[in-house]
Amino acid sequence: AIDGVRGAIVVTAEDGLVVHEAAVEGLETGDVAALASVVVRRAEAIATASGDSEVRLCTLSAEKGIVIAAQGEHGLWLVAVTEPDVELGRLRLMLGDLAPELG
Repeated sequence: AIDGVRGAIVVTAEDGLVVHEAAVEGLETGDVAALASVVVRRAEAIATASGDSEVRLCTLSAEKGIVIAAQGEHGLWLVAVTEPDVELGRLRLMLGDLAPELG
């Protein structure tokens, strides 16, 4: 476990449905999943427009925390919701290792 992680959600990128979740009380995982899928789709559109073919990791940093989405298999994404002071490098490595095992 990494200190500062408030939740982890497996999300379908196409429609933002929660496949699996583990989160602290009060974290609206359904809302996070739906909005994360929109961010992922927008990132994919940006990547396509810039000549790239694939988004593997998408990070959104805000005042009160960070949302990171890592691409898994079969249209699934592993989304982590964190506090702003999380060990971001360590979390990215962990998500990169775990996300490919989804599906």
